[in-house]
Amino acid sequence: MKSFSQEVSLGLSKKNKTLSSKWFYDFHGSKLFEKITKLEEYYPARTEIKILNDNKIEIANKIGKNAVLIEPGAGDIKKIEIFLSSLDKPKKYVPLDISKDYIIKISQGFKKKFPKVAITPKGYDFSENNKLPFKINSSENVIIFFPGSTIGNFEKKDAVKFLKMLKFKFKAKKIIIGADLVKNISTLISAYDDKKGITAKFNKNILKRINTELGGDINLNNYKHVAIYNKSKKRIEMRLRAKKNNSFNINNSKYLIKKNEEIHTENSHKYTIRSFKNLTNEAGWKIKKTWVDDKKLFSVHFLDLAK
Repeated sequence: MKSFSQEVSLGLSKKNKTLSSKWFYDFHGSKLFEKITKLEEYYPARTEIKILNDNKIEIANKIGKNAVLIEPGAGDIKKIEIFLSSLDKPKKYVPLDISKDYIIKISQGFKKKFPKVAITPKGYDFSENNKLPFKINSSENVIIFFPGSTIGNFEKKDAVKFLKMLKFKFKAKKIIIGADLVKNISTLISAYDDKKGITAKFNKNILKRINTELGGDINLNNYKHVAIYNKSKKRIEMRLRAKKNNSFNINNSKYLIKKNEEIHTENSHKYTIRSFKNLTNEAGWKIKKTWVDDKKLFSVHFLDLAK
């Protein structure tokens, strides 16, 4: 498992510099993302919440009895609350998040709301092939809840790998998953480059963490948040563009970034219903039901193991 330090060193040493979007999420980054989900421009969160609300009874029926719900990258865990009370005797809920402090704190109030459900939050990075921090009984009704457009952060081949891993490692029987849809470019760009500049702060949080945790001396003001739509790959790309030539140190290593050079920090792939179906089929899952909002902005899918 590569550490934050190793990944930063590797990413900034490349010709085309990259940093993984998972490193946005320390406690501060998680709080910033909470703010993003409430922004007027950020349609995915409110649209998915409406889809889940409108279809919670059907979703609960699809999930079935005595569910063990696991949510990788759980964040503020607000979406599962929508249908948890509609479930038939849910046994357990395991929210997983890369920021352990954040997920433990956010789960405290949740335990009071659902005293009959065993809630065990864990710090876990699902992008690494590390051991699960809890045991799974494969005979149980294991459901993965993966909302938001997190599946879009993966390259296609990695998304397939991730969906396969949910089957083999997490022993999942079913998945409830959100996928953002292809739409007009201006709607997409404004969702990732809001007027208040919260997404810009979120993007720069990765540099802030380098300074705080790795002894870096990066001047955040030397970088501009950029969000572009890559038409050929059908994805939003977030980058940090250098406003001028600048150098900085991290762990006694020096890095030089030239003016207009970019550090690529996040991809967010957008799907059509057909392209998402192809992706899930490739991973050995079958879409049994798809829910879409009236404006066709976002989709939620119920996946079952392909027979």
